[in-house]
Amino acid sequence: MPGLIDAHSHGRGLSPIQKGVLYDYLENAFLDWSTMAYLPNELCAALSAVRHLRYGCTTIHHTGWNDEGPNATEEARKAIRAYAEAGIRLAYSPAVRNRNKFCVDEQAFAATLPPDLAEFVRPFIAYDAEAIEQGYMDQFEALHAEFDGPMSRVFHGPSWAHGTTERFFARVRDSAAAKGGIPIHIHTLQTPHQRAYGFKAFGKSLVAYLDGLGLLAPNVTLGHAVWLSEADIALLAARGASTTHHASCNLHVRNGISPVVPLLRAGVNVAMGIDDKSINDDDDPFMELRLIHMLARVPGFDLGAETRLQATEVLAMGTVNAARSLGMAGLGTLAPGAPADAIVLDTAEMLRDPWTSGRLAIPDLVLLRAKGSHTRHVVVDGRVVLRDGRIATLDVEALYAEIRRWVAKHGDAAADPRKVESIRRLKPYFHAWHRDMLRHLDVTVPHYMLNGAR
Repeated sequence: MPGLIDAHSHGRGLSPIQKGVLYDYLENAFLDWSTMAYLPNELCAALSAVRHLRYGCTTIHHTGWNDEGPNATEEARKAIRAYAEAGIRLAYSPAVRNRNKFCVDEQAFAATLPPDLAEFVRPFIAYDAEAIEQGYMDQFEALHAEFDGPMSRVFHGPSWAHGTTERFFARVRDSAAAKGGIPIHIHTLQTPHQRAYGFKAFGKSLVAYLDGLGLLAPNVTLGHAVWLSEADIALLAARGASTTHHASCNLHVRNGISPVVPLLRAGVNVAMGIDDKSINDDDDPFMELRLIHMLARVPGFDLGAETRLQATEVLAMGTVNAARSLGMAGLGTLAPGAPADAIVLDTAEMLRDPWTSGRLAIPDLVLLRAKGSHTRHVVVDGRVVLRDGRIATLDVEALYAEIRRWVAKHGDAAADPRKVESIRRLKPYFHAWHRDMLRHLDVTVPHYMLNGAR
């Protein structure tokens, strides 16, 4: 079958769970994740490639995070080269935020804190927005000139709809247009607090806000897109924009469920994004697609109302839809002339454990019974990168040993007890601030009301 495509990942390699940090609401998680150590970029990328290839992903979209500072470009180069060595096809979008880096309306939040906690927060909110913007543009131009090609597309990913200034967005929009309409990937409306902030700051949904900036178009993808209204969905469909659906991640960090059925029925292109937070903590794309399928089957009261997505619709999210969101036309299919990205699955467990009816169509069989562990061989651009279940391009045991040595030396460095205690004391104020932000939330009838009437 065609190789699968993860249209939204951060390429972190080790998950928060592997680092001993459990998930919570996204905003809480950002505080907790600040106490984790992060592997060097080349190890993150190599491990992310291994985790994807072994389970049948032939393409990964690495959307960066806080890609700023004097060494940002060189660090990105290390990651891109590590992906290339592993043999996975890559879409790479550096990403930064130049406002609301700490939380929504962060300056006003800091003003609510007692002096010692305000002092603790100050380094996180005292940054030069224009310098971050310019550093990003310089980095993007350098990476695009050096690496953009058939095996590693480089495009724009300015992190958050609410974390990017209007001037920065305008530069990204114009840069993408000047390069032939290359993709732009933006995290948007991941949480209800982000939706509330849009109305507080701009008097409108962040989707309408982006549209006003000329940033809803066929080359634009909104990551997560959970807290959408009917009007938002209609606007996305009218502009030809895409979304990435991160079913596992949205459950882990308690975002909610993206309204994929209304999106698809409106004609919006929806792609799969594993986002480093898969349900089994292993980046298995088959499990992610199955979870997407199950979550779309929301309850109701009318036995004649069909909410089930067809298997072909769900599999498309991990193949041709994902390719479209990345501007990689031709991927996700085994059509003649398409790039030679393919995987071979062992069907023994699917068909003979102990028996499966021949009445089951192949797309249903794959969606409902396949696992990443069934992947036997992986071919990317005609090159065998997984043979008989073993990575053929890297010494995986040597990579694992290097990661274990690094973690043994640096793993506890970020968990400074004073920082952990300050975060513990900060959280009640942080929670109260976000609770108050919901005064501006306009969504009173979400698409999915589980175990209730609409």
